[in-house]
Amino acid sequence: MTARKILPRLPNALGPPWTAADVMGIVRQLTHTGIFDGGAHLPRERRVKFRAPLTVQFTLFNPAPILTIFRPVVAAVARPIAAFPVALLLVGGILGALAAGPDIWRVLARPLALDVYVNVAGAMLASTLLHELGHGVALSYFGGTPRRIGIMLFYLSPAFFCDVTDGWRLSSRKQRVVTALAGPLVHLGLGSIALAAQAFLPASSVKDAALLYGVICWAVAILNLFPFIKLDGYVALMAAVDIPHLRRKSIKALADVLCSRFLGARATFRGNGLLPWFGLASSIAGVGFMVIGFQRVVPIFLQLGYAGHIVVFAVLCLLVVVACRSLIQFFRVAAQNGSPVWRRALIMLLGTLAIGALLVVIPVRPVTIAGYTYVNGQLLIVTSNQAADQSLEPGDSVTLQSQGMIIHQNLGRATIGDLPPSSTMAPVDTVVPIALADTTLPVLAYVGQLEGNTTLPASGRAEVISGRQTNVAEWLWQAISHSPLWPGQAEPDESTKGHS
Repeated sequence: MTARKILPRLPNALGPPWTAADVMGIVRQLTHTGIFDGGAHLPRERRVKFRAPLTVQFTLFNPAPILTIFRPVVAAVARPIAAFPVALLLVGGILGALAAGPDIWRVLARPLALDVYVNVAGAMLASTLLHELGHGVALSYFGGTPRRIGIMLFYLSPAFFCDVTDGWRLSSRKQRVVTALAGPLVHLGLGSIALAAQAFLPASSVKDAALLYGVICWAVAILNLFPFIKLDGYVALMAAVDIPHLRRKSIKALADVLCSRFLGARATFRGNGLLPWFGLASSIAGVGFMVIGFQRVVPIFLQLGYAGHIVVFAVLCLLVVVACRSLIQFFRVAAQNGSPVWRRALIMLLGTLAIGALLVVIPVRPVTIAGYTYVNGQLLIVTSNQAADQSLEPGDSVTLQSQGMIIHQNLGRATIGDLPPSSTMAPVDTVVPIALADTTLPVLAYVGQLEGNTTLPASGRAEVISGRQTNVAEWLWQAISHSPLWPGQAEPDESTKGHS
């Protein structure tokens, strides 16, 4: 019997904790010896892989041959004496951040020059690659083999990745934890260098870029330690407790508990009592992560007209498909474990009624993301001509904010006036946090009435809260029916697209 016929059967023959990925990893390391089918090579893996719920990976190349070159450098850094310069670097970053003072708030909460964002984006792209190479170098140093490196879309955000699942064949838990934490340490080090260096720079766009880059690097390092999403902190925790596929097993344990409690299925979970709780935390974190990402990203896409609505629609369809598959699998497993049909039907009926009731009962006041201009005492609330819903109404409440990339500082409050909207031009930073002098965009402007004697910057961001209270169901229907993708919705008339 050939290796091609034997390999698919090996995971089942070996049993837990062995998986198909584990077996294939061992085989890849031994293929070059020629012991399989007279030296025949394994078929190449697919370059594009989807990981539920919202990750798509594109493999670029095998990094193992390149990473072996850096082993001497890692060996030098791994010496105990290297802890002193590393600590010194971290202290330098902290002191640099303290010396920056209010400048850190400014770069996070105010529009910045375009070249700042271009430089930071390029630096973050390079540092993300270094982050993933950090995982690979650590794994290679401990004797493992990184399998592939590539680019992925992680919850709509582009990023690099390095497959270091071979780390599970390392005998030491400590080595596996270090491999997982090597990436965040790279970001922490790069951020510390940037924050320390900016203290010696004069006020300029370069200094702003260094500050923004340093803060983002630190934020990425801290975020990666969150254990309930498939980030580096989760991998480190999984290695520390020595439970492969911890998240999948914990969610399965949670599903088993729910099946036995609510569907009358036979309980099959016999493991650690904390596992279902970890599964619950992971499920909530996953949903929360997507909601936060949607709140920040979707309003931007919706202002891009048809193209933006198509992206949002495609992502929502994908999420619906993933959710439906999970529910189908949940009830299928319950049926296999002896859940009565009437219990499953009752739970589905009650769940449907509960969702319907929540859609009708939960109150909602629609929020429109807009911008504002304040010139010569006149306040205008402006919306992009590409926005799908421009139906701001007199009396709507407005929160005036700074147009920052990360922070939106509240500056004042206003209301929409009684005059009808008009087409005009407005600075770019009313729509996006980019400071472009003498550059304007066509917008639809509503006269606003400022509350109090607030001192405002000339332009910024505005959150308009509708005076009409509705419910979730009606709000969703309005959002769908007003989308340019909805049949019968015409493109904005040319007369509304503004003039100079």
